[in-house]
Amino acid sequence: MSVKMKSPRAADFLRRAGVLLFYIALWALAAWRVNQPLLLPSPLSVMTRLAELLPQGMFWKTLLGTLLRTVEAYALGIAAAVVLGALCCRFALADALISPALSAVRATPVTSFIVLALVWLSAARVPVLTGFLMTLPVVFSALTQAVRAIDPRIMEMARLYRFGRWGTLRHVILPSVLPAFAGSCLASIGLCWKAVVAAEVIGVPKMAVGSRLYEAKIYLETDSLLAWTLMIVLLSVLLENLLRRIAAGVSEVHHD
Repeated sequence: MSVKMKSPRAADFLRRAGVLLFYIALWALAAWRVNQPLLLPSPLSVMTRLAELLPQGMFWKTLLGTLLRTVEAYALGIAAAVVLGALCCRFALADALISPALSAVRATPVTSFIVLALVWLSAARVPVLTGFLMTLPVVFSALTQAVRAIDPRIMEMARLYRFGRWGTLRHVILPSVLPAFAGSCLASIGLCWKAVVAAEVIGVPKMAVGSRLYEAKIYLETDSLLAWTLMIVLLSVLLENLLRRIAAGVSEVHHD
């Protein structure tokens, strides 16, 4: 029985490992064909550079700095989306004022926000604002659409059975909104992370992964550039998997 339960996981692991090995081999082949480490270093040279960075305390402080900025921007973006979404669903005037502004934010290139924010804020705060602005419209849009998609007949039934405001929120609105909310949170974490790093590359604050990317580009250290990029990808995947587990746990508790 345990073998049957483990075999799908083992097959999935082998599949993922095979895909990873394929792309590493493709990378190694491309590096060998180009034969210019400055343009495309080999996987071995990048892994060697990463192994040199890992024991350094500054390496972990830099990762922590970017991670804290991302978490702050992400949390603020979700909190603002919930508050603004509730206002727009409750009051037509709020919707008329807020929704167009957030649509404009969503359509504006992230670099425009970064350059403008550098005029107003310190380099350390620009990544937080940028990540916040990337998170807010995604979650806001998902929440408002989910609330407006609730069947009016269900709301009418809640009124007939006198659920009350909190009962309606708990038994009708939350179950209807939670899947869309969880999906938008998962979708926006990657956007937030990339926006924060992009702002760091332009603003070059202290203790920031983006600053290390900028320095690697200035000094033509392509192996360092790719090593830091690998860490960015790895942390992004870890954050997304963590959020997916949290969302699954919340969903199970709600169903129980």
